[in-house]
Amino acid sequence: MGRAELRSEELCMMDAEPDQELLSRYVDAFEQFDIDALVALFHEEGCLSMPPFEMWVRGKDNLFKFFTATRWHCEGSRLLPITVNGGYPAFAQYMPSDNKSVLVPWGIHVLVITCKIWSRPNP
Repeated sequence: MGRAELRSEELCMMDAEPDQELLSRYVDAFEQFDIDALVALFHEEGCLSMPPFEMWVRGKDNLFKFFTATRWHCEGSRLLPITVNGGYPAFAQYMPSDNKSVLVPWGIHVLVITCKIWSRPNP
């Protein structure tokens, strides 16, 4: 069985060019911490996780609550584009430190895009 037979169509999305307009909207919404705009980019059942924390946040209502609760931690963050896992679009997040003029590395946002909206594989 060849490589093409081993992967599903959904998991080979990295073979297509990423939607730059959608990625830009994600960066703008996150950096402005516009929770409504950010959540609107997710699939109705979209989810996020934050390894190594054992958590999954699923669905737009729960995503809205999560982003609202963690706003204080992420406001002022900047995202820099990177790729991961052979080409998936991702962003390195840098957040403000105690010295507000210095940003420190915080995490990597790995994005899975289907049907021009964010989703994640089921855990």
